[in-house]
Amino acid sequence: MLAAALLGALAATGVAAADEVKTPIRASMLLDLTAPRAQSRDTAYQESLRAEGPAPVRRGLGEVQEDGSVRYGDVSVTVRNPCPPGTHYEPAPLPGRRSK
Repeated sequence: MLAAALLGALAATGVAAADEVKTPIRASMLLDLTAPRAQSRDTAYQESLRAEGPAPVRRGLGEVQEDGSVRYGDVSVTVRNPCPPGTHYEPAPLPGRRSK
């Protein structure tokens, strides 16, 4: 009885292997298996509605730092003039205006 069960199991395995061999393998099948699955348009839209939005923007005055830069929350802004006044050509003031 045990031998009959073993022979039956081996025969079933052989039939399954034979079916596998009959199936042609094409490149498109392999590409389809490795391609990323995209969500449907409706599903992506519904998830975007449920997701939290971006953090609110903090508005306020910046803090002036010791080096002259200004910090706005997590961002630091520095504006520097590489040429000190009087060391390079400065255009004449426009007519009717006073020079600085």
